[in-house]
Amino acid sequence: MLESSPKLDPESARIVAKVDEGFAEACALAHWMAAHPELALEEREASARYVAWLEARGFAVERGVAGMDTAFLARRGPAGAPFHAVLLAEMDALPEIGHACGHNLSGPASLLAAHALAASLPEDVLRLVVAGAPAEEIGVGKRRLVEAGVFRDVHVVMMAHASDMRRAHRLFLGNHKFEFVYHGRASHAAAYPEQGLNALDAVVQLFVAIGALRQQLPRAARIHGVVSDGGRVPNVIPERAAARVWVRALDDATLEATTARVVACARGAAEASGTRLEILRTEAESPAMRPNLALAAVYRRQLDRFGLVETSHAADSSIGSSDITHVSQVVPTIHPNFPIVRSGERLELHTRAFAEATTGPEGEAGLREAARSLALTVRELARSPGLRAEVAEEHRHPR
Repeated sequence: MLESSPKLDPESARIVAKVDEGFAEACALAHWMAAHPELALEEREASARYVAWLEARGFAVERGVAGMDTAFLARRGPAGAPFHAVLLAEMDALPEIGHACGHNLSGPASLLAAHALAASLPEDVLRLVVAGAPAEEIGVGKRRLVEAGVFRDVHVVMMAHASDMRRAHRLFLGNHKFEFVYHGRASHAAAYPEQGLNALDAVVQLFVAIGALRQQLPRAARIHGVVSDGGRVPNVIPERAAARVWVRALDDATLEATTARVVACARGAAEASGTRLEILRTEAESPAMRPNLALAAVYRRQLDRFGLVETSHAADSSIGSSDITHVSQVVPTIHPNFPIVRSGERLELHTRAFAEATTGPEGEAGLREAARSLALTVRELARSPGLRAEVAEEHRHPR
């Protein structure tokens, strides 16, 4: 439970009051998104509702950013302000299971925090931007925003994400994504097997090699894959077969070293089977998260103000990948978790139960917690040049 009236300075108390003032409207938006999930790069109505919320609060909105129809930048405050902060507002849902990642909470939480800050801080101390960030689920939205230079001259970027845990600091695995396509030669599997070059054999050899490789990998590395093409019928030796393989790691050096070994496995499978290997890559790759413990500590102080205790999960436990890691490479960035917990039930991301819980009292409490904590984090940084310098120094020289 959030403490309703902690001891706060007058400006922080005003921010909390403004969060509470806009809370019902933010919850209504979260519920609407849950009932009307939109997939990556198709978040047209969610984006329009985000924009309407922000324009109604005096933000100047630029639409269609970075070549994405649903991306936007909503700005408030002068370009010459001493502190520039960006709140990310995700919006896309998952196929079939809707908002099982909780973007219907994290996006409105950023909007609600922006509302409170715009109503509480003088414009001359803060340049606040809300970045509408589509397509997180396919890993391309924030990468494109980075490539478009959206975060140039920004001091910090942040958002908070729903989870089954609460932590101010969390990491993400970097990832490389491959499709290994093997080209062989078809022949009748019974009558002329000696004339064929079996592309499926190459895929099988690939997974055997990866299975052996896993025994010698560091704990920070992950490899997983599926057969994306295994041939069509048993009596024709497959002339084409393919596997999709993802390589992940907690740091970029391990990611590159593991990737090189996986590619060597793929090439070896082609050599062993006499097939030709084609290697395809995807835009939806990401580096490992570049942490900023100084910035996370500011967020943690806001949790402490409300008596909110972090769960025992380590920063590198129960993690996947996200395109926010592209942002972390160019500007100090945090992606804390807020919990959705139902008594007696374990809730995990990307499940129907989690999607359902986002619209219950547990999800609404998480939204309020995230909005308050984000807004107060921005406020503390806006009022403390020393803290901003500490955050910037850690980004230049990571611990």
